[in-house]
Amino acid sequence: MIIDGVVVLYNPDKEVVENIKSYQSFLRKLFVIDNSTSYNEEVINKLKEYPNIVYVSLDGNKGIAKALKEGLELSIKDKADFTLTMDQDSIFPSEKLDVVKTYLEKYSSEYAIIGLNFNSDSKEAKLVEEQFLLTSGNFINNKDYQKISGFKEELFIDWVDFDLCEQFYSIGKKVGYINEVSLLHTMGNPESHNLLGKKVTALNHPLIRYYYRYRNGLYLYKRNKKFFKKKYKHDIIIDRIKILLYEKNKHAKFKMIRRGRKDAKRNILGPYKEEK
Repeated sequence: MIIDGVVVLYNPDKEVVENIKSYQSFLRKLFVIDNSTSYNEEVINKLKEYPNIVYVSLDGNKGIAKALKEGLELSIKDKADFTLTMDQDSIFPSEKLDVVKTYLEKYSSEYAIIGLNFNSDSKEAKLVEEQFLLTSGNFINNKDYQKISGFKEELFIDWVDFDLCEQFYSIGKKVGYINEVSLLHTMGNPESHNLLGKKVTALNHPLIRYYYRYRNGLYLYKRNKKFFKKKYKHDIIIDRIKILLYEKNKHAKFKMIRRGRKDAKRNILGPYKEEK
């Protein structure tokens, strides 16, 4: 079993090197795709010291979809069986690698993506089928990936991973995560709150992310309403409530949401452009 990996850099700090060290050693090759707008020479030079790391610069922010697509294509050319996709701020539980390999060997004919749990201490051993998986901690079956169109560059960022899951389900493949193996990962700038006796998390994403999340969500929902309905309804209802109740800069965020939905209705994709 040959496993390569892809990690996308975006203006990384020193901690990223330590994160990458948590999984770099067990990969045949790790393709580090740099999507940064400003380069950290110290981080880049440190990563280049590892013989199995292949550093690729995209010369600016071309979007996470393009970066992941580039990495998957390099892994396929390298004739790897699986590609591990990681975010730069994720830490892999390398001590559980043998458990992961057991699941890959057992379920790879049925599952196109076998991912990891997130920030969990569950000990129950099982593979949990899901409709959607986030990018980080996913082992993608390269043979299955070659049967679909792959990561869509025009989405740029957000819902890129959900789109990939829909593509795999469309060819009869499943996606799921290993319950007892958990990735350490941080999304946005999370803050926990109590809403009617239940714990809710406000993610406090950077402003531009609200544009992409709501644009791509509506765009994909229009394409396949049955598949994306539950996820889309959650975002337009629950997420808006959390923004309204708990997040700062509400006016600017809702403005970005409106712009994103407007562009989705006009089928305008790609990187965000200021309106003239």
